Amino acid sequence: MDFIYSTLTTTQQPEKAVEELARNLHKEPGLVLFFASTVYSFEKLTELFKEKYPQAQIVGVTTTGEIGPQGYSESSLSAQSFSKSFGKAKAVLMKDIVKYPIFDRENIVQAAKSIGIQVTSKMIEKEGLGLVFPVGLKAGEEKMLSVVNSIFQYDGFPIFGGTAGDDAKFVMTKVSVNGEITTTGGAAIFLKPVVEFYIHKENIFKSTGKQVKITKADPEKRIVYEMNHRPAAEVYAKLINVPKNELGKHFALHPLGRKFNHDFLIASPFEAKSSGEVEFYCQVYEGAIVDILEPKNPVLEMEKTIADFTNRFTELHGVLGSNCILRKLQFQNEQLFSKLNTQLSVLPNLCGFSSYGEQLNKSQLNQTLLLIGFGKLRLG
Repeated sequence: MDFIYSTLTTTQQPEKAVEELARNLHKEPGLVLFFASTVYSFEKLTELFKEKYPQAQIVGVTTTGEIGPQGYSESSLSAQSFSKSFGKAKAVLMKDIVKYPIFDRENIVQAAKSIGIQVTSKMIEKEGLGLVFPVGLKAGEEKMLSVVNSIFQYDGFPIFGGTAGDDAKFVMTKVSVNGEITTTGGAAIFLKPVVEFYIHKENIFKSTGKQVKITKADPEKRIVYEMNHRPAAEVYAKLINVPKNELGKHFALHPLGRKFNHDFLIASPFEAKSSGEVEFYCQVYEGAIVDILEPKNPVLEMEKTIADFTNRFTELHGVLGSNCILRKLQFQNEQLFSKLNTQLSVLPNLCGFSSYGEQLNKSQLNQTLLLIGFGKLRLG
């Protein structure tokens, strides 16, 4: 069954780009996702996709790098379409995930119910899944996840997502749902597929063996003021043996990790302030004891990821990916794209983007690659 098609173009002219993509997507899809570099007019793309697929659910996201069938790309437009026979899909635009995310809760409830998801089910993990695409730069991802998860009576509903980017300009990110654009909200999509799915989280970091305690922080603002009762930037720089004024150059290779089920949930620093605090891409909590991390070999880790991921399926129809901006920058600096793309290109109908954060179930993550595959899972 041709449940999923994915494609990518580097054609810069919006009308030509969308027409080019359309030749490789379903003629009458149930759902279309598109991921766009800021070299395009996002407003024009949103309009063109809506005109092209008036009956489909359409969600668009601005990026900091795209992912297509051949792997990582830049200054491009990628898209993925899901056939009507794939299952049911319903997308909701959340207009404000910072101040008033709760205002969209009833719309989210109705969207889930409209495709047959039983929000009170004790086996909620069997009811379907959610895709979330928050805007970036608003520190609202955790609030969005909280509201989406709150509609279920029991824990365990699978959620996969990525935060919109703007090609590392850090000015404005955009998300669209069915022709409507937001710069303060995000998209929540509910799926009730007829196929099975599996989510893989790739971590390319290990502990340095050094730990630190967060002794003063403001999670809402994502700022850590003190580590071990000293100014955060000062302690951080000392732990990784770099001058304090050069700390920002080393963040990508030395994020913080909180141990969880034999793995690390990664919190990436965004900026070291001159006054000594450190701002992060996700919430960091006071009292937490975290590890200072260092990278493993990304190419070897990708080999393991692809082997493990593909081995989960007897049939794999398509894959959606969300890859952190800091991983992308690391791969650029180390000139690893061609080696990584050789491996990624074996995944059928691959699509996605490089993000300002990754969402998995209830958590906002950093410096991870999330892959969700749709198909038939191997028993056992």
